[in-house]
Amino acid sequence: MAALRTPILLIACAGLFGCQPDPPTLRTAKPAELPPARNLELKPPPKPAQSSPEAQKKLEAMLAAHTGGKPELLQKLKSASFTRIGALSANDQVLAATQTVDVSWPVRFKNSTELTTETVATTTFGLSPEANWIAQVNKRFGEAAPQAIPKQKMVDDLLLIAQRQFQEDACFLLFPFADPSTRVLFADDTLIGAKDCYGLHVWTPALTYVLLHIEKKSNALIRIAYSGRESGKDLVKELLFDELQDYGGIKLPAKVYIRAAGIDLAEWRSLKVTAGKTFDAKHFDGP
Repeated sequence: MAALRTPILLIACAGLFGCQPDPPTLRTAKPAELPPARNLELKPPPKPAQSSPEAQKKLEAMLAAHTGGKPELLQKLKSASFTRIGALSANDQVLAATQTVDVSWPVRFKNSTELTTETVATTTFGLSPEANWIAQVNKRFGEAAPQAIPKQKMVDDLLLIAQRQFQEDACFLLFPFADPSTRVLFADDTLIGAKDCYGLHVWTPALTYVLLHIEKKSNALIRIAYSGRESGKDLVKELLFDELQDYGGIKLPAKVYIRAAGIDLAEWRSLKVTAGKTFDAKHFDGP
């Protein structure tokens, strides 16, 4: 079965896949660190008018663990840039990938993803109040001139997927969980690999509803599960976190594993973050 990574990537690479001498692999973590992929169901209760005080304390403990007790630091991630390197699964192949994401919350977003086979295919898309667009450049090794598809407007499902990606990456940067409008209730505890975790139902200004799992021992965020968009349909996606590193006082996961409907989609193995970055609005107008 073909992996479900977004059509943004599949469109960019259609017909261009080739063999690599040493292809990357997914699921490099030890079994104890990463549970087997499975279909995950979300059963959110009705959104409460107010958070449960006890659940709110657990959410605040998670934010404190990631910010050294200074959740106000998350404000600078509302305007930030990050680059992650790893592997994506597409068309039954695992491809080396580099992704650069620029966020200017709440209305501007740009994502550029480079996939490497015998061709380097780069797809970039942007969202802003002025316009949305997608563009593509493909370059075979040894060719002087790349093949380019000029930017065009995203519509229908492609636009919805891009919008969900914006919301997903905002939650990856944690700041929506510190918003005063966020609501939280307890969910069931669970084991993720060998880690004993609290469960929290959370409603945020980014993703309407997410299920969080937080390690009891460290208060670190281990998993985000939510209704994502892949291959033309809504389905449960998971972001599993490992190896927290410090970025200007904020601890974010250097390793992120992404799954949907029990299928491994991506593994990001390294992360670089520039928080508090200032963007000109025109930066989001094109590649």
